[in-house]
Amino acid sequence: MAASDLDIHRAARLWIQQHSEYATAKAREMVEQMRRTGDQDGADTWLRIIVAIGALGTPPTDAKR
Repeated sequence: MAASDLDIHRAARLWIQQHSEYATAKAREMVEQMRRTGDQDGADTWLRIIVAIGALGTPPTDAKR
């Protein structure tokens, strides 16, 4: 069963919180890990998360206030 769009966006938000500016790179690593283990559904889910990360954007690392 495929993850819902809501689940994907929640996962993307959490992933951004955990990995900040490295969120997309870390998610790409997950895609590769899923592919290496033969889990195409998992890889597809991570690809959807990468798209959501791009839509949400990552927080700036050196914002000036």
